[in-house]
Amino acid sequence: MTETDYSGLVLRDLNYQSYLQIPELLRLQRLVSRPRHHDEMFFIVIHQSFELWFKEMLHETDLLVEHFRGVQVSRALKVIKRINAILENLTQQIQLLSTLTPVEFAGFRDRLKPASGFQSLQFREIEFAYGLRDPFFLQFFKDEPEALERLRQRLEAPSVYDEFLRALAAEGLPVPAEVLQRDFRRPHALSAELVEVIRKAYVEPGERYHWVLVFEAMLDLDMLFSKWRAVHVLMVTRTIGGQKGTGGSSGVAFLESRLPHRFFPELWEVRNVLFDGGYA
Repeated sequence: MTETDYSGLVLRDLNYQSYLQIPELLRLQRLVSRPRHHDEMFFIVIHQSFELWFKEMLHETDLLVEHFRGVQVSRALKVIKRINAILENLTQQIQLLSTLTPVEFAGFRDRLKPASGFQSLQFREIEFAYGLRDPFFLQFFKDEPEALERLRQRLEAPSVYDEFLRALAAEGLPVPAEVLQRDFRRPHALSAELVEVIRKAYVEPGERYHWVLVFEAMLDLDMLFSKWRAVHVLMVTRTIGGQKGTGGSSGVAFLESRLPHRFFPELWEVRNVLFDGGYA
């Protein structure tokens, strides 16, 4: 009897090719340009790679939530470090698209319509997981029940930031009750009381300096995500200028509108009050 694992791999014959399912993976790059355009393969490989990294980022994000729920701070810090490394990699990777000239992209771009980055389920899951929950994006998955359900689950669950704040409270920091009990489906409202809690944790950490390290690592995550957005805007501007997106969006204008978004607002706001004694 042949031994197999839960995924159906034949363990007796396991090798590099079978373990990573390389033959199947390499058959997933299907060009739609006619005649075939050389640069379309480059475009597909980069975007498929994005989706693999998005999958891994969600995988790590779910583990981060588990560690916050267990108030396992050092383990949470380790996971944030890995997520940040993934974001650094994504920022480098997206710049590869800058080697695609406008003329080269135009050679196959029209064949992509109406496909669009709007339709990246995993990217929207990441945004929802970290608290950017705009129901506007649900419309792009209205004909995909499974995808829509995944997004709704993210929408109705506490965000990473919510879990982080619950972990702070579990360690005895006076996180306001209205913050902990808020409706997770609604945008997080900036709390002056919470800013003051974080300010005191920075100024008088005592035996809780590990939380200061978490604060800084989370700011790194937010900065790296913002950097990814900014590089994305520049890359798109360089490639298509002010043209509309293939899915009908405003293109660069829409991407620029997302630049101000932050995942962890009080961790940013505390910088405004850190040295003046707080809001009082």
